[in-house]
Amino acid sequence: MKNPTFKLGMTFDSADTFRKAVRAHAIKHKRDVKFKVNDKDRVRAVCNSDGCEWIVFASMLAADKKTFKVKTLNDNHTCAMVFKNRFVNSTRLAERYVNQWSVNPDWNFSGMAQQYARLWDYCAEVRRSNPGSTVRMKCRTIRGDDNPHFQRLYICLGGLKAGWRAGCRPILGLDGCFIKGHHKGQLLAAVGVDGNNQMYPVAYAVVESETKET
Repeated sequence: MKNPTFKLGMTFDSADTFRKAVRAHAIKHKRDVKFKVNDKDRVRAVCNSDGCEWIVFASMLAADKKTFKVKTLNDNHTCAMVFKNRFVNSTRLAERYVNQWSVNPDWNFSGMAQQYARLWDYCAEVRRSNPGSTVRMKCRTIRGDDNPHFQRLYICLGGLKAGWRAGCRPILGLDGCFIKGHHKGQLLAAVGVDGNNQMYPVAYAVVESETKET
């Protein structure tokens, strides 16, 4: 169900199947869709963007107490696309890749190694496109392997650095969180406070652990 198309009178074998179709539509078309009514008998989804009248409503058929039928539909979005979607979460990603994981439970992550190898290019591009940026990357060698291995990366973009100096209070807050997944570590961040008392990002770093050295 990668790109569902809704039509009046269309039926779904359950409310859950209909909800999945709505989520797939929102993700595929990059729209801010939410469930206005969401219970066991009725499901109404609307576009959350101002002025957009997209709507799809389906309810349970009395005949079998299971099948859902589309009874109201306006399938025309008049809003702009959004790039932060409430339906893109861990559950959705698991559904998306569950077949690949089932067929190949030893799915390797060699592609990640190739991405790490491009970090030098990324650092160079940050320096080129963001004058005044501070970029520091450190690698280490492992006995028996001549290839450099990523250890940590620090980035402070030039624009953010200048903005903090020009319009933020002379104070920095430091925090970090753990990175979960195949390549573990910690993400550290330095934030300031702007004139509206809002957080202002200044710099970030990816490190192996939070220590005095890092």
